[in-house]
Amino acid sequence: MNQLILNKIVFNKMSRLAGLIPCAFVLIVSCTTGWNIDNPYEGVDWDKNNQYKGNFHTHTTRSDGRLNPQTVVDLYHELDYDILAITDHDRVTFPWNNFSKMSASDQAHERMVNEAETMPDNFNYEDRNPEDLKIIDIQGCELSRHHHLGSYFTRYEGSTDIDESLETVGDLDGIVILNHPGRYDYPAHWYLQMFEENPHLIGEEVYNRGDRYPNGRMKWDSLLMLSMPTIKVWGFSNDDMHTLDHLGRNWNMLILPELSQQAIKESLKNGHFYFVYAPDGHDGPNPPAIESIAVNNKKGTIDLVATGQDSIRWISNGKVIGKGLQVDLNEIDDLGTYVRAELYGKENTIVGTQPFGIYKD
Repeated sequence: MNQLILNKIVFNKMSRLAGLIPCAFVLIVSCTTGWNIDNPYEGVDWDKNNQYKGNFHTHTTRSDGRLNPQTVVDLYHELDYDILAITDHDRVTFPWNNFSKMSASDQAHERMVNEAETMPDNFNYEDRNPEDLKIIDIQGCELSRHHHLGSYFTRYEGSTDIDESLETVGDLDGIVILNHPGRYDYPAHWYLQMFEENPHLIGEEVYNRGDRYPNGRMKWDSLLMLSMPTIKVWGFSNDDMHTLDHLGRNWNMLILPELSQQAIKESLKNGHFYFVYAPDGHDGPNPPAIESIAVNNKKGTIDLVATGQDSIRWISNGKVIGKGLQVDLNEIDDLGTYVRAELYGKENTIVGTQPFGIYKD
């Protein structure tokens, strides 16, 4: 074989190989694994939307609270709450304009007489106009004849069967959260089944009446390990207010395009809020505040912009997996199917995000 023919053969082989290299490179790039972070704050316009403070678990003398409805409303108004749900046990204390037509429960009368706390004013009811107070009044009820449930946006007052209660609230286009699950001994799989069967069941209290059930966060993480990223379970912080001592230590910050019933309902369903626990209430220091959250699927990062925090912890599978304003999923070895952040401020104030679902493409 002469040298000319040999050179042609070598040239043709190298050309074919060179032609394959771009294809191989494209194949490798297209198969490269990336991140898909399910951001609960997707669609929130942090620059244009405002943040509003709300409590969704409140009692009056209509059930087992110590204060009449108008006093409860006035107290939250004085603390600059924008949203309030009165959730008396198995009784709907709504609308606020009709408080004067309602009456205290026999239980409240009996208890307060026996405790020498009888104050006639607590049994005299006066109307309140939420529009005058610039508070959004959420129709609510605590369904209490089984595992306690917070029911919203319906007049339903519950049954003795939890499945029936959940189904009825759903049929009435209401939403439900689990109240103080830290009180109960039900396993995570029991809760998971309820969330699977009831899409209007949107979350659970992780802080209740201060922090009287610290295991509530552990139960939340146990459930998230089973449910995420498919089924979202949002976290709430609520006063569960019965007396003055319970007032103003727990709230939720809703990020809304407008302050309205519908916007609040959509915010709760979609997880467009974060929760706050302030041990000293409104007499203590201001807790941290989240100003924006940015997710980068390409880089696998979540970034917070916040104020007032001393430290930030990122949690997955119930364990701390990162610290600081940013979490980089590529740097985490023991990453579960979700991640959430806790921001710690002065005097043990705590702010918590909703969980971010984690998929690996």
